[in-house]
Amino acid sequence: MDPLCRFLAWKYGARSLLCRDGVLFPVACRPAPAVQWRQVNSVLGELDLTPPAEVRLDPMFDAKGLFNGPVYARRGLRSWPALQMDVQLGSYFGSMNTCEALEMELLAHLPSLRGDTVVDFKELDRRLERRAALDDLVPAIGVATLVVCQGELLLGRLAAKSMPHRAGQWHVVPSGMFAPPYSIVDTVAEELREELGVQLDPARLYLSGIAINLLNLRPEVCTVLLLDGHEEFRLSSEFLPGLTRVPFTTEADLIRTLGLHARTIAPAGAAAVFLGLRLLRKLRP
Repeated sequence: MDPLCRFLAWKYGARSLLCRDGVLFPVACRPAPAVQWRQVNSVLGELDLTPPAEVRLDPMFDAKGLFNGPVYARRGLRSWPALQMDVQLGSYFGSMNTCEALEMELLAHLPSLRGDTVVDFKELDRRLERRAALDDLVPAIGVATLVVCQGELLLGRLAAKSMPHRAGQWHVVPSGMFAPPYSIVDTVAEELREELGVQLDPARLYLSGIAINLLNLRPEVCTVLLLDGHEEFRLSSEFLPGLTRVPFTTEADLIRTLGLHARTIAPAGAAAVFLGLRLLRKLRP
């Protein structure tokens, strides 16, 4: 087992991590119930419109080309009576300074993990000062969409941008931050135009669940989009050149074909893929 996942399984509980075909991914998933599949915006709960505090981007990040726009951040999450997330206003830089900083801290200290005993995990945990102080966390919400076109899954590889260690990882296309207006459907539509050059038909969009990236504690609203036509896709610079189309198959085949494990696919991408496959299997007659 990957040492990163061994530590996260100890800290958050082994059953919290997504596991498929014996492979652990550093993300926790909550599938959407069938009554919410066609009601994508039903995942949104109460909205706190209190303006966020002004922040500057931490020098650990490369601010070149980054816009500190408004985003929505998680305020609360519940599974009953519906899968729903309460939301507050936040800023992109605020999320970078807190959530992404958690990830950078964890990855920086991970090489010091000497073994897989409780003592080893506790020693690493003591080094993670940011993870022990989460009061100022701004968990900006992401939206990740698994696009299925004529029975094939569309995947891309991330470009470096502000987090170079993610470069080359598999991810679903499109994906992006949840920002005004207050609509998951509108966010998917905008990201779809920007990252694939395609217009959204809301009738073909499904809610598959919510995931929490355990590297940085950011939530992700996961959706599935079904396309029937022969669209001409234009992949944006958020991804490396070349869109990959993978036949809809078993999870085991997908993992083997793409070499999926904790380091080769973005946690939100893994969640969107496997929550999406779960929904697709249930949609089939």
